[in-house]
Amino acid sequence: MKRFPLFGVLLFAGCTDAFAFHAAPRIVGEWVVVDFHSPGAVEDRSQLRKRASISEETWSEQFQGDQFEDFEYTIDATRTPKQLDLIYTGPDGKRLTVRAIYEQTEDDRLRVCLGSPPLVRRNGKVESVESVESVRPVAFEAKDGPLITYQRKTK
Repeated sequence: MKRFPLFGVLLFAGCTDAFAFHAAPRIVGEWVVVDFHSPGAVEDRSQLRKRASISEETWSEQFQGDQFEDFEYTIDATRTPKQLDLIYTGPDGKRLTVRAIYEQTEDDRLRVCLGSPPLVRRNGKVESVESVESVRPVAFEAKDGPLITYQRKTK
């Protein structure tokens, strides 16, 4: 099973109990990627039209082909910007988290900026995934992780 190939190899680091909020009903639904910028603000058109399905407990994201990855998630809509944690549980039971910020617009768009992935790089190559603290972005810019804009899918 592929693990979040949007970042090359990405698993998520550490989960805190500070986030106990469930999804606001407005975020639940089917979403389609309409804009995707990799770190460094490079537009990645290969990610356009990928999908996300968000329920009250699971964030299911399409990556390559028709493959989806399921994540638990928590949000804190009381913060500015609003905070999102995507949590992956590996086959070994290890829970890894990527911290993000998000905003939802009145025209049914959802912008998500993911923070730094917990990757160990040597000589420019990913060697391993560590359970390190993911750094939450403070602005909607593709600095350490991608900036993704979704449009709510209509029937």
